[in-house]
Amino acid sequence: MDKLTDLRFIIGLFFSLSGVVLILTYFVVTQSNHPQMNLYAGCVMLLFGLFMLLMFYKGDAADA
Repeated sequence: MDKLTDLRFIIGLFFSLSGVVLILTYFVVTQSNHPQMNLYAGCVMLLFGLFMLLMFYKGDAADA
């Protein structure tokens, strides 16, 4: 299965990278009244991205 045509891989990669960027910006931008929205959204996006990548690799094993 080609990685670039499978949406599970593309969606997983996008959400994982976006989640990592949000988590890093939460720790880099430190303000006293900074909301924790970046941290929460980043964690959720990272978990969803990793779940999609897991489904991609599980699907590849089942297709082989």
